[in-house]
Formats: sequence, C-alpha cells, structure tokens
Amino acid sequence: MKKQSSTTAMTTPPTTFLLSSSIPQPRKWILLLFASILLLTTTLQVSAANHNHVNVLNDPIPREKAKKPKLKPRAEAPEITHKVYLDIVISESSSSPIKGRITLGLFGKVVPKTVENFRSLCACDSDGKGEISGVPLCYVGTKFHRVIPNFMIQGGNLQHKSSTAHGVGNGESIYGGYFDDESFDIPHNKLYQLSMANVAGRPNTNGSQFFITTVKTSWLDGKNAVFGMVLDGFDIVDEIEAVGSNEGGVSVDVTIVGSGVLGGEEEKGEEVE
Repeated sequence: MKKQSSTTAMTTPPTTFLLSSSIPQPRKWILLLFASILLLTTTLQVSAANHNHVNVLNDPIPREKAKKPKLKPRAEAPEITHKVYLDIVISESSSSPIKGRITLGLFGKVVPKTVENFRSLCACDSDGKGEISGVPLCYVGTKFHRVIPNFMIQGGNLQHKSSTAHGVGNGESIYGGYFDDESFDIPHNKLYQLSMANVAGRPNTNGSQFFITTVKTSWLDGKNAVFGMVLDGFDIVDEIEAVGSNEGGVSVDVTIVGSGVLGGEEEKGEEVE
C-alpha cells in the first residue's frame, strides 16, 4: 500500500494564507482593528442618538411659565399745559378742497420758552411785526411747504406767507430772530410729535418753523426739540403727508387759514368746518 504523498495535504492553503497573500500580515491586523473600532463607534453614536430622542419626547411638560425679561417702563408723555389748533385747507384752488383741524398739546413744563413761542404764533397776539421778516408774527397764512412721506410735515415759515416778507430763513420767533435750543429731554419716539425745525441742522436756530412727525424719528434726538404732540386731526396730518414727495416738495398748496388757543379767546383766521 502506497503512502499518500505529504504534498497532497498542502494543495489547499489555509485561509490565513489567502488573506495575507496580497496584504502583509502586520498591516492586515491593523486594518481589521481599525474597522472594528469604526464599527463600534458608529453603533454607539446611533444608540446614543436614539436614547436622546426618546428622552426628549418623554421629558415632562413644565408647569410654570417662563419668567418674562425685565423691560424698561414705557416713557410717559409730559404733562400738557396748553392746547392749540391749526385750521388747514389742502388744495384750496380745487373744486373739492380738503379742510380740517389739527389740535396740538404743548409741554410747557419741560420747554416753557419754546411752548410760549408756538402758543403766541398760534394766538397771533404779538404786537407789531417781526424785526426780521417784517410781517405779523402769526401762523395764519403760512403753508406746509416741506412734506416727506414716512418722515414729517413741516411748516411755519413766516417769510413764505407774504411777498413783502424779508429774508428766506427759518422764520422768526417772538423773541426776535432765532432762540437757543431749550431742551432735548423728550425723545422722538412716537408718531405725530411736534418738534422745532432749525436751519440746516445747526444748533440754536429755532424760529417759527416746526414739523410733525409721521414715523418715529429717533435720529433727530439731541438735534431738534420736541415740545408737543397731536391730540386730534390725525387724518388731516395723513392727508398733508399724502401730497408730499421724497424730495420734500408738495403737489398742492397746504395753508394754515386759522389758528388759536383752545380754552381761551385767542383765535385768529377763518373757521374751518
């Protein structure tokens, strides 16, 4: 009986020999170790994500409301010491002019000198004519000459109401020429505020010109003095705003035909229905 050749058993090499036929033995174990670590890490991450998801869904609903953040209290409007009005006619030359009254409250305790100037120009109670303009110190006959939608409506230039007026400046105060900025304590933080206009942004050039804001104009804080607010006639302010332009020009005349102090006898001009 012939013995089986010892070489026959070696015709099929072990598996390890096949795996290592193209990759060196040390590198193969490194790759296997790396693959095992990567698989284990991925499995742990998926398990943790699922665990966290379940915890979020199972979290109890809080029974107490979250505390509101502390906010600064809203600034209250200053006390109104005087009430005045301006009677307006928009597009008087048209067949259907718009007429109405704007009632204004003035803050005399904060800016008494500024308020007295405006009150007197509404009441038209100053004797004689302006030293600079040469016309009566009165708003009747003046126009809203500069109107910019989504900003403000501006009027009160005494020099614009008469061809005999002198100068083309910022109007004239009852104190003669311009007077100094009195206070910037009241911010431009609301619509329909009444504020003094000045000359090209220069300080201490208050005359007779004023403006009424139609938006919040906080960039004017520290530059123009707020001294009052609209109490009634918001629709008339809006009508004036509608005839303005981005450049400030107006498409029709907007004239103050009457003015005065409410609660007193100081009324001038024609009555507007």
